[in-house]
Amino acid sequence: MNLSALSNILLILVVIGVVAVRQMAWRPVLGARDWSFPVIAAVLGAVLLLQSLDGKSLGIIDVVAFVVETVISLGVGAAMGAIAHIRRIARAAGAPVPAGRTAKDVARAAAEFETRTGPTGLVLWIVLIAVRVGLTFAFQGLGSHLGISTGLILLVLAANRAARMLVIHTRVDRLRRVRAQSGSARMMVS
Repeated sequence: MNLSALSNILLILVVIGVVAVRQMAWRPVLGARDWSFPVIAAVLGAVLLLQSLDGKSLGIIDVVAFVVETVISLGVGAAMGAIAHIRRIARAAGAPVPAGRTAKDVARAAAEFETRTGPTGLVLWIVLIAVRVGLTFAFQGLGSHLGISTGLILLVLAANRAARMLVIHTRVDRLRRVRAQSGSARMMVS
C-alpha cells in the first residue's frame, strides 16, 4: 500500500466520522452559507486532481472514473436531500445575537428551519463510501490516474453535499411558499 492510498483511506475515515455525526444531529438550514463546504471541497479537489495528473495525459478510463463517481455521488446526494427530515425551528427566527458573535452565529440565529437525514441518511452515506472504495480499487486495476486521487474523493464529496443541499433548499423554499400562501388565505377568510 503506497502513501497516496493510505492518505486516501485516512481522509475517507475522517470524512465518514464527521459526516456521520452531522447526519444524526439537527442542523440549521443556513441558506448561502450551506454552500461553503461544497464549494471549498470542489476547489480543493480540482486543484489536487490537476496536481495528481503531474504531466500525465487523461485516458478514457480517467474520464469514465470521473463521470461514474460524480453521477453516483449526485444521485446519492439527491436521495439524501429527499429523505431528510426538515422542521421549523421552535424559537423565533431573527432572535437577537449577542455582540461579538461570528457571521455564522448570526446566520444560525436567523435560520427558520433545521434538517437531518438520520439513520437512513447515514446508511446512504456508508453505501456511497463503500461504492467509492470499490471503484477506487477497480479504477486502480484499470490504470486510472484520476480514479485513485484524493482530488476525485473531494470532488465526489462536494458533488454529494451540493446535490443534498440543492434538494433541501428546494424543499425549504416550498415550505416557505406553502406557509406564505396559507397565511394569506387565512387573512382573506378572516
